Amino acid sequence: MRYTGIQPQYFPRLHYFARIMATDLFMIRDDCQFVGRHKYPDNTRGPSYQAHSPVKFSQGDYMLTVPVRHEGFTEILNTNINYQEKWTGSHIGILQSSYGKSANFQLLFPQIRSVLKEKHESLSSLNTKTILWGILHLLGEESITPDKLNITYVNEKLVKPHSFRLKQIKLASSLKSYKKFKSMSANEKILAVMEEVGATEDYCGGTAMAAYVDETLFDRRKIKITVQDWKCQKYQQQFDKKVEFIPNLSIIDLLMNVPREEAVKIING
Repeated sequence: MRYTGIQPQYFPRLHYFARIMATDLFMIRDDCQFVGRHKYPDNTRGPSYQAHSPVKFSQGDYMLTVPVRHEGFTEILNTNINYQEKWTGSHIGILQSSYGKSANFQLLFPQIRSVLKEKHESLSSLNTKTILWGILHLLGEESITPDKLNITYVNEKLVKPHSFRLKQIKLASSLKSYKKFKSMSANEKILAVMEEVGATEDYCGGTAMAAYVDETLFDRRKIKITVQDWKCQKYQQQFDKKVEFIPNLSIIDLLMNVPREEAVKIING
């Protein structure tokens, strides 16, 4: 069984969806530590995208940022959103300005607005709903109401025939092994999770592979490691006469601009 585990991100980028939709089991690693910035394999530093999402506007790309409150080494599931800052109205306004003339704005904008207007218990809660929203649209669900943005509902949809490999979604914090995580290394956590769910292949990203994956530990457990290799195909974007195509933006950009069938082909590579 192919597994991937990724921290919940805010309206994630397209490679995130390409990775999770190409696995049997997607583990939402809400147990991971919140970090605002990462060091990437090319030694550059940039947003972790746990609280950021890049969209396109008339001048280029723009980073939507969710302000958070946290102290020390805080798990994403315990990272609180700072609602004293008026960020929700700002995000809604930017999306309306950026995508108001896009093909699917009338359908999608009210759904996004309802997600943003809800007061979420944690950053993990908000991010998980934005992920589930993207998955449901890729599966062909058009009428997405807040009550559908939960893992149980989406897993029921995944049982039915669809265009992707994905079969199930779980939260890492719901696992039995989660209780032992504090005494484990990053590799030990992944292996414990994979053992609990019966996975035999870890479909991971290049950042994780370069940063902390110890291949010898996986070899001992007879776990195959596959590193994602996905390229973003060009598609119609807003402001294309002023700003050239920007790959791997938020799922919002793709779903706003193209029919679902095209979005499915792009995500499937």
